[in-house]
Amino acid sequence: MMSSRVEYTPTVKAPCWLTSRSHSASEAAVKVDFDSFLDSLVFDYQDMGKEVQLSGKSNAVIHTRPHALRRVLVNLTDNALKFAGAAQLRVEPKEGDSLSVTVMDRGPGIAEEELARVIEPFYRVENSRNRSTGGTGLGLAIAQQLAQALGGTLTLRNREGGGLCAELRLPTRSS
Repeated sequence: MMSSRVEYTPTVKAPCWLTSRSHSASEAAVKVDFDSFLDSLVFDYQDMGKEVQLSGKSNAVIHTRPHALRRVLVNLTDNALKFAGAAQLRVEPKEGDSLSVTVMDRGPGIAEEELARVIEPFYRVENSRNRSTGGTGLGLAIAQQLAQALGGTLTLRNREGGGLCAELRLPTRSS
């Protein structure tokens, strides 16, 4: 499958109920050891018997809203588990005072023509409309809104050899 990359910048504002419910503006930003944060998230999944692995280190302490950040990563990891049965998270520092955490799977991926639409509220890929994998179509929309609220970006692309790669890029310095 060809690997295209779609970065999401909304052209239409999400409904106010999505924005207000998807994250709490009252959550205070605090310093978070990012590697410990990811270790904790992955261990929680492993304790539940889920196949979630983590590679890489950021060696970063970031200023962020931890509940919002956790919601983004849980949404992305849950999708990987739902569609592929396993998730691999990779973290790495990036140029320009940012870091990247990538959630990868080996599921069916998303048709190239639908990559940009799956981030829209209530949009679901037709193949996901069954009882075992169907959802409301809000998970990626919420993840994208929260990524932006945290000063970051969310990028989706299909992986070479099959599967999806969701990259969350976050600033390591507060703005």
